[in-house]
Amino acid sequence: MFLKHRLLFLLGWICYGGSLFGQSPAADSLQRVLKSHPQADTGRVNLLNQLARLLVTQDGELAQKYSSEAVELAGNLHYDKGRVLALRNQALGENFKGNLDQQMELTVQALQIAERLKDKQLMAILLNDEGNIYIEEANADRGLPLLLRSLELKKELKEKAEISKTLNNIGSVYLSDNMPDSALYFLRQSEAIKLAMNDHRGLAYTYENMGLAHRLLGNHNNAFDYLDLSRKYYEETHNLQGLTKIYLDLAQTSAVLRKFKEADRYFVVADSLNEIVKNPKNKMIAYQAHAVLDSARGDFKKALADYKEYAMLNTDYFNVQKDRYMTNAAEKYESEKKQRENDALLHQQQAHLATIRHQRMLEVSGLLVLVVILGITFLVFRLNRKLNLKNAESLEQNKIIISQNEKLESLVQVKDRIFSVISHDLRSPLAILDGLLFLLRDEKIPPEQFRQYTNELWRDTKNTSYMMDNLLQWASSQMKGIRLQADDFDLVEALHEEFDLLCTLSRQKEVHLFSELEGPLMVYADQDMIKLVLRNLISNAVKFTPAGGHIRIFATRHKGLVEVSVADNGTGIPAAEHAKIFSHIYYSTTGTQNEKGCGLGLPLSKEFIERNNGTIRFVSEENVGTTFTFTIPVSEEEDIRPRHLEAKLAQTK
Repeated sequence: MFLKHRLLFLLGWICYGGSLFGQSPAADSLQRVLKSHPQADTGRVNLLNQLARLLVTQDGELAQKYSSEAVELAGNLHYDKGRVLALRNQALGENFKGNLDQQMELTVQALQIAERLKDKQLMAILLNDEGNIYIEEANADRGLPLLLRSLELKKELKEKAEISKTLNNIGSVYLSDNMPDSALYFLRQSEAIKLAMNDHRGLAYTYENMGLAHRLLGNHNNAFDYLDLSRKYYEETHNLQGLTKIYLDLAQTSAVLRKFKEADRYFVVADSLNEIVKNPKNKMIAYQAHAVLDSARGDFKKALADYKEYAMLNTDYFNVQKDRYMTNAAEKYESEKKQRENDALLHQQQAHLATIRHQRMLEVSGLLVLVVILGITFLVFRLNRKLNLKNAESLEQNKIIISQNEKLESLVQVKDRIFSVISHDLRSPLAILDGLLFLLRDEKIPPEQFRQYTNELWRDTKNTSYMMDNLLQWASSQMKGIRLQADDFDLVEALHEEFDLLCTLSRQKEVHLFSELEGPLMVYADQDMIKLVLRNLISNAVKFTPAGGHIRIFATRHKGLVEVSVADNGTGIPAAEHAKIFSHIYYSTTGTQNEKGCGLGLPLSKEFIERNNGTIRFVSEENVGTTFTFTIPVSEEEDIRPRHLEAKLAQTK
C-alpha cells in the first residue's frame, strides 16, 4: 500500500509540475545570480556553464540554451577553457536525448582544444566522456583504454571526485562485458570515495550499476535494494534521466521477483517520466523490460511481441546513429574532395601565371635585342610546345585521377550498401531468433508453444538467406568479380530445384503457387544467374501477395527466345513508383506480412538478364496485381525441337 501511495504521489508531481521534478534550489539560486550579471565577460561564461551542467539532467532545453550562449560568448572572448566546458555541456545534453554521434562530435571538438591548452584536468574529464560514449555504443574495447588513461591523469591530479566517476565508468565497462564480479570491484572503490565525500549525485549512478551487477549475479533481492537506493538519490538530485532508467530497472527486477503489480506501477512512472525526457533509448529499453515481465507471467506470445518491438526500435536507433555518421562522413569526404580540386586548380593557375610572366620577359627581351629576335622566337616556340605537351600530360593524368575517384566512390557505395543491409535487414531476424531463445532459455516456454513460432522464424531466415544471396551477387557484380558462364540447360529443371522451397514459403502465407512450365525447355544462359532471377521474382510475388492469392509461372517461345512470366494478384506497384523498380535507388517496401528486403533483387535481376542477352519488363496495377516477364535465348538443341512441343508451350499462357 505504501508503494502504491508513493507512486501515485510521484505521478501527481509529474502531471502537475511539482518541485520534485522541477529545478533544484541550487539552479534557482544560480539563475538569480546570472540575471544580476549581464556583463558579457568570462564570469558570465562560468555562470552559464555551471547552470547548464546543473540543469542538463533536469531541464534539457534550458540547459541547451545556456550552453549555446556560453559557446558563443566564450568564442568571442577567446576564452578557451570556458568554451571547452560549454561544448561538454552541449555534448551531455545530446547524450540525454540519445544522440550519441552528436555527443561524440562535440566531445572530440572539446578534447582537441583541451589538448592544445595542455590542460590535464579537462583532458581527463573529456577522455572519461569519450570512453562512456563507446560503452553506450557497446564498444567496450575502444572505451576501456580511454577510461584507464583518464583515471591515470586524475590520480596524477589527486582529484578524488573525478577518480570516483571514472572508477564507476570502468565498472560499467565490465557490466557491458557481462563480468559482474570485476564490475563490483571497481564500483565498491567508487562507492567508498563518494560516501566519504557525501556525494549523493554520484552515488545514484554507482548504486544503479551495483544493482545491475547483482542482477547479473542472480542476487535479485540485493539488486532491488541497490536500485531503490539509487532511486532515492536520483530523486534528491532531481535527475529525471536517471529516474527514468532506474524505474525501468526496478520494474524489470520486480518482474523477476514475480512482484507483478509493483512492476506494472514502476512501468507507469517510467513511461510518464520518459514523456518529459523524450529519450528514444529509454522507450527501447522499456519494451525489453516488458518482455521480461510478460515472460515471467507466462504470457509468451506478448513477451515475443514486446521483444520484436524492442528489436525494431533497437534497429531504428542504430540506423539513426549510422545514418548520421554516414551523412557526416559523406559531407567530410565532399569537403575534402572540393579542397583537393581547389588546390589542383590553384596549382594550375600558378603554373600558367608563371608561364605568362616568363613569356612576357622573353617578349621584352626580344624588343630590346632585335638582333636575336629569331632565336628568341624559336625558343618561345619550343617552350610553348613543351608547355602544350605538359598540359596534355596533365589532362591525361586528371582523367586518370577522375576515373580512379569514380571507382573509389563506387566502391564506397558498395561498402555503404553492404554495411546498411547487414546492420539493418539482417539484424531483425537475428533479434527475433534471440527473442525465441530468450523465452526458451531456462525452460520458460513449453516446446509445443515454441513450435508455433518456428514457422515464422523459418520464413524470416529464408528471406534473410535470399537477401544475403542478392547482396553477395550484387557486391561481386559491382566490383567486376562475377563472370558470365553461359551453357545449355533445362529451364524447367532449374525452376523445379527452387520450386519446393518457394512452395513452402507460399504455403506459410496461404498463397497458391502454380508452375505451368513443362520440360524439357533448353535455353542458353548462365544457370546460376537465371535461378537467382527466378527466385527473386517468385519470392517477391509471394512477399506482396496476401493470403488466398495466387501466383502463376508460365512461358512462351518465339523468334529464338523463351519468354518467362511470373504473375500475381497481389498488392501491385503504385504508378508513381514504377520508375524506381529497376533503378539503382534501391527501392524496397515491406510485404503483406511485414517481410523485408534490401532493394537489390530487381536491379540485380535486370543486370543478370541483360548479361544473358535478354530483356525484362513488368506491368502492374495497384490492388490488382503484377506480372514480371523476362526473355532468354533458346539453345541450339531447343531450336530443333518438334513443333508440337512449341505449340504446347504457347498454350500455357
